[in-house]
Amino acid sequence: MSEAALAQAAPVSSRAGDFPRVLFVTPNAFNHLTGGGVTFSNLFAGWPRDRLATVHNDPVPTSDDVCERYFVLGGDEIDLFAPLRIVRALRDRSVARPGGEAGSGSAGAGESRGLLARLHGDSAPQRARLTATLARWIEAFRPQLLYSILGSNAFMTLTADIRRKFALPMVVHLMDDYPSINHRRGLFAPIERRRMLRLLADNIGAARTRMGICTEMCDAFSARYGQAFAAYQNCVDVERWRPVVRTDSAVRGHPPRLLYFGSIIRNAQFGSLVDLCRSVARLNAAGLRVALDIAAPPLGGAAFGDLLAIDPAIRLIAPTEDDTEYFATLAGADALVLPVNHDADSVDHIRFSMPTKVPAYMASGTPILVYGPRGVAQVDYAARAGWGLVVSARDDAALDDGVRRILADADLREALRRRAQALAGANHDSLRVRTAFQDALKQAARTES
Repeated sequence: MSEAALAQAAPVSSRAGDFPRVLFVTPNAFNHLTGGGVTFSNLFAGWPRDRLATVHNDPVPTSDDVCERYFVLGGDEIDLFAPLRIVRALRDRSVARPGGEAGSGSAGAGESRGLLARLHGDSAPQRARLTATLARWIEAFRPQLLYSILGSNAFMTLTADIRRKFALPMVVHLMDDYPSINHRRGLFAPIERRRMLRLLADNIGAARTRMGICTEMCDAFSARYGQAFAAYQNCVDVERWRPVVRTDSAVRGHPPRLLYFGSIIRNAQFGSLVDLCRSVARLNAAGLRVALDIAAPPLGGAAFGDLLAIDPAIRLIAPTEDDTEYFATLAGADALVLPVNHDADSVDHIRFSMPTKVPAYMASGTPILVYGPRGVAQVDYAARAGWGLVVSARDDAALDDGVRRILADADLREALRRRAQALAGANHDSLRVRTAFQDALKQAARTES
């Protein structure tokens, strides 16, 4: 569904009996901290909890306000193939000193880890098994529809096995362009890449409905796979947060405060976030006081802190999982920053990504500075629709000027606020997006093959 179509989609009422029993197979489950967890929580909000069940191995603690039935995958279901399990066991044995003390700094341990990394690179072969325990758990739930974001070869194998054993109609929802970058390094990469392409073709071809995260992704995937894709991304309850978000564009901080809220991933936004930190340091050194807060979850990049907090004006703060605090934090900043890496490997990875934070950023009314290359969906969306000030060149002077403008140009700030909030209501309001998404699942469950 295009941005224009989202704006025109009419809410469709549904009775409780219209909701099929959905089995969600995913590496990212429901939570209120990660991008995927927030997106799924918002899209499935209001779905009867007794008609949702999730099979996952997400290390982030799950939430139960949307789904309360979970099966956590273990080594019996997904693990390395036997030869690599042996190598891993030998490595683990070499790490432990006599008496059980860790010896991870030893030469032997380092050589073992290095050997394993050289062997598999980003392509460690994993096997997946639909165990009797998992099968009984699924049988007890009695699913009517399988929904999956696919993911690794092991997850795609497990998804296909579940689909076939239980003869389930399926919806696939791709969140990024991992097929373009996965399995490029390591001894097993050629084998695993062929396996990935085969599994993608099988699962995408078997799906009744195929979804992507933005219009650009859906257009590219429709051409690539020869199947129609519809766009569904995170949504925001515009009416609910109207009392919390900004109604003016005034700079309130002394000094004015920039905010980045979200995960930090090395091949997505880390490099450009470092550039922003350096810009803040330069501006402060030149006498223009400006602060930057970075709110990243521990599993989403807070470990990069020493490389980011390079100036006293830069703080790493704890993110919140409370929605009210989240929107108040966004609205309380003087400008929000959306960094996107410029290097070719990152662009290949995130070309079609649309971060979960974008609708909330827009709805907050806080002016947004977008720093990243054109040709990436989130940057192009901001430039085309006018909801953010885009600095597309990787240039210190251009970035410094962008930071100055987003804080000092009152007319620009007000124009950005108004445009972003209008588009949040038109393109990303949960009343439209969630209803359209849930109606698509209902249709997939009742459509004959």
